[in-house]
Amino acid sequence: MTDLFIKQKIVDYDVLLEMKEDVSGELIQAGVVDQNNKGVIDLESRSTKHKTVIQPKHYPDVCHALLNLVSYWPDPRIKEECVVWEFNYLIYNEGDHFKKHKDRITIENSPQRIYSTSTLISQSDDFEGGELIIYDEDDNPINTDLQVGETVFFHSMTNHQVNPVTKGTREVLVAWIFEKGDLLKRNIIL
Repeated sequence: MTDLFIKQKIVDYDVLLEMKEDVSGELIQAGVVDQNNKGVIDLESRSTKHKTVIQPKHYPDVCHALLNLVSYWPDPRIKEECVVWEFNYLIYNEGDHFKKHKDRITIENSPQRIYSTSTLISQSDDFEGGELIIYDEDDNPINTDLQVGETVFFHSMTNHQVNPVTKGTREVLVAWIFEKGDLLKRNIIL
């Protein structure tokens, strides 16, 4: 554990493989939020495909494991119970990347992500590149060196990026943790 992120194998790998098998539907291009708080496709900033059909409520054991990380790293600003409310199943192919960004999206009247997680589900045998880089407070890049089955957990206000994949394929489960009270006050049903 560092002051910047936690990296552990916390999710049952068999459950990750089940999740991978459960993923159905079309892969769609993942977007970004622009300066006007609108979702757009910007291949210069982010090139990866995703499926959003995976719902946290269908994987309570995964959510429980991810939420356990909050207790390892209590944040005095977080006064309420947290909940995993959003999953993305991402596939990075050769050339795919995600430039430096923060996961905290400040769209008016939208709940705020508190913590971000990324769990490496699989990578092809010939995989190269695609490193998850997290930036410290001095903007120094730190390679998380994420291995298959490992989860990295960090504040959603932390700058991070995924370097371009130079060979092969990388599959990841990304999950975001929210304050339960923030969702409830916005009439979001859990």
